[in-house]
Amino acid sequence: MIITAHMLAAAFHFRSTSLWEILTDSDVFAFRLSDGETGYCSVMGNAGEHFALGFYKGAKGFSTYLKSLTIGNMGSVDNEELETIMTLDCINCDFMPAANINAKVKKVIREYANTHGLKISRSNGWPDFTRHQPYMMPYGITHEEDARDITEALCAAIAVAEEVANQEFETLGFDVEGNYPTVKGGKSVPYLIPNGDGTYQWSTTKLPALVKVKHAAPKFSNDILINKLKALPVAGTLQLRFGHIPAPTMGNSTDEVPYFPSLILCTEPETGYIFPIASMENLEKNPVSALVELANTFCRNAYKPRRIQVEDDKTEFLLKDFCHQCGIVLSRERTLPALNEAWNALLENFLS
Repeated sequence: MIITAHMLAAAFHFRSTSLWEILTDSDVFAFRLSDGETGYCSVMGNAGEHFALGFYKGAKGFSTYLKSLTIGNMGSVDNEELETIMTLDCINCDFMPAANINAKVKKVIREYANTHGLKISRSNGWPDFTRHQPYMMPYGITHEEDARDITEALCAAIAVAEEVANQEFETLGFDVEGNYPTVKGGKSVPYLIPNGDGTYQWSTTKLPALVKVKHAAPKFSNDILINKLKALPVAGTLQLRFGHIPAPTMGNSTDEVPYFPSLILCTEPETGYIFPIASMENLEKNPVSALVELANTFCRNAYKPRRIQVEDDKTEFLLKDFCHQCGIVLSRERTLPALNEAWNALLENFLS
């Protein structure tokens, strides 16, 4: 993991501003990154519980902020919310108690603080940098670009803290009503442009709208399996859902960030029979491997379903060409109660 002196200097300075006492998480501001992209920031901690700076890069990253507004209490999270949580794409600088910090990271932070004569607050005073990536376990910073970006975000937040202490809230471009941004975008927020000498030029910009997710629609071109499936007898209906297991798995290298493995859950509505098709691969990078495993399962069972029912976009797009090539009817249903019950039971098993 990467923790630089610049990251820590900016984090401790930001912590000292207590900006969350002035801003709420709805008071988003934007700034120009050194690579020309726009960064968006949200300050958390106004309720006095979780102190952090959330950083979102570009319109795609800011969609993470917009999606997070729809996530309910983690204790009652459902499948859709869990999948949403797994798609988050942002960097957080959280401030935590010492007990919550990794031992190696704690050593680096303590050495920095001692060298620079800093006193770490006992109450949520330890900076903790977390990178959230789609379908990957939240992890420390592992790329230089991310280290640079969160440092620049913290510096912009420090500049905001200095300005709000001296100027009227509204003149800086903040919404005095404190309304949250919406998925339609268009809300005007402060926009900081660095001058290169540690100062910023202040302007305003419009927040982007939610970027819709484009689900994978892989072509299934394994002729051997296609011919085998076409020759199988046909029987019954299966209900399928493609999702992810909330139990991170290591990749082939210890240097890789753990990911959430994929799973296809199958149910037979006539019999109540349930069987999962799990994959230890990262199917976001190789979705065809899920289709190969599904095809092999049908071959081992010596039959294929006459019809496959789904109720969500992700599963429908994944199976569309597969079903077309293999002679299986694919139908989209409004809701599949038996499949939902089976999936929720599976999630409860992992989350309990």
